[in-house]
Amino acid sequence: MKRLSSILCLLIFIYTKQVDCQVLPLVNQQQFDTVNIPKKYDIPPKMQWWYEARFGMFIHFGSYSHYGHGEWEMFLNKWSKEDYLNKITKKFNPKHFNAKEIVSLAKQAGMKYIIITAKHHEGFCMWNTQVDDFKDYTNTTTFDLYHYLGFERDLLMELKNECDKQGLKFGLYYSILDWNHHSQYAKDYWSQLYSMDEKAPFIEAEKRQIKELIDRYHPAVLWFDGDWCDNKDTADVFNWWTKQDAVDLYNYIMSIDSSIIVNERIKRNLGLGDFMCPEEKIPSKPLARPWETCRTMNGAWGYDKSKSSPKNYLTADQIFEELFMTASRDGNYLLNIGPKGNGKLSKGDKNTLRAVSTLMSVYGEAIYGTGRNPSPDGDTYGNSQSYEDKHLYTVKDGKLYCYSRDPFGTTWTPFIKIQHPESEKHTYKVYELSHPEQEIQTTACVHLTDTTIQFRIKNWGYGNYHDTDGITYDRLNNPISKRKKPSKKEFEIIVVDIPDFSNTRQ
Repeated sequence: MKRLSSILCLLIFIYTKQVDCQVLPLVNQQQFDTVNIPKKYDIPPKMQWWYEARFGMFIHFGSYSHYGHGEWEMFLNKWSKEDYLNKITKKFNPKHFNAKEIVSLAKQAGMKYIIITAKHHEGFCMWNTQVDDFKDYTNTTTFDLYHYLGFERDLLMELKNECDKQGLKFGLYYSILDWNHHSQYAKDYWSQLYSMDEKAPFIEAEKRQIKELIDRYHPAVLWFDGDWCDNKDTADVFNWWTKQDAVDLYNYIMSIDSSIIVNERIKRNLGLGDFMCPEEKIPSKPLARPWETCRTMNGAWGYDKSKSSPKNYLTADQIFEELFMTASRDGNYLLNIGPKGNGKLSKGDKNTLRAVSTLMSVYGEAIYGTGRNPSPDGDTYGNSQSYEDKHLYTVKDGKLYCYSRDPFGTTWTPFIKIQHPESEKHTYKVYELSHPEQEIQTTACVHLTDTTIQFRIKNWGYGNYHDTDGITYDRLNNPISKRKKPSKKEFEIIVVDIPDFSNTRQ
């Protein structure tokens, strides 16, 4: 395996038969309270696959992709409907869209599901819709790929079929507001109705489109957006989308297919939908119910030429750390790509996904099907207190996975205390997941009580480390050379295999 830009090593502790270990003085004992597994989510059967998946791909793709200024171009630069359709949408030609390539890249990167924009705020439909309320500014031609542009391929079906073929789940994004629809116009980051008489017919037309999408593509997820006007007791032309409208829409979807997972943005912050969805951020601890964060690679959702430089992209290491952090807080991570207007993927998107695939092929075990950090103190489980010494944890099948970011080459050796069902003393085998045949020793193990054990790893430090004599050693304690300590920060993951953690997920 090639050396990664930021080496990740995954160490595994395997429980062994009753072997005594060296007893050491206790260090910061007050920090080692007995671990109690925090309350987990009650996951309904329809969401079990989603909860196990942890990692998905978001695709923002529409006529805005041709212009290369992002998906909010119509609003931000105050285009009239006529100019936007004639100067941007008319030139959209996604002839190079390659569903097989996209799904293959997602699968290789370890993603388990894909969500693509069927209709974004600009109102352009990415499928051949038979609902004739959604027309161009002349109100004569249906505003979609087939009718408006004469594009005969069904891109959503191509992606759906490829997901089915390669074993990924398929989902659709749908915007509730519609800047192009004849009932409304863009205003103050939302859309205002021309009159309240327009509301009921518009919502009815959207329901018919949503049924059309369900019947045709059978999405596993419907990911709504464009819901964020105020929730007033009495609707008006600006605050026209209400909680009751969202409840009615959710119930309507369930009446068609109760297996569909719906996000909270059907009307956010009201406890609706099946999961919460923060954007471009990771909560500091698990949220009140299942959640998923959506994230850009480079600060752009729809393709934006100004952000296509490699310097704007997150590194694969940063993405993996965010993914692990998300899983440690019991959430899912939805990472976005933005194809160009011709359907091709940018080099930045492809290169980043390929780099992520290198990490996930080795370390995905610490992500998929895992539960939250079992420590009631969050990330500071053990004696790590600073951001630079960040600890993140997930649990699965009797294993505690620990991701550690530690200053490179230090002699810092963290202690971790775990519950244990027996009173005997034990030792643990330690090895990197990528090199399981090469054992790394722990320096000590302390029997604290009848149910807990405290231990530490010899020469904890990421990658190579430095002893006091200035010699650089590898993880197996072999001297490499005499040189100055590098300043680069690196990462590692360990796994503690303890029977107590076997039932930490539902």
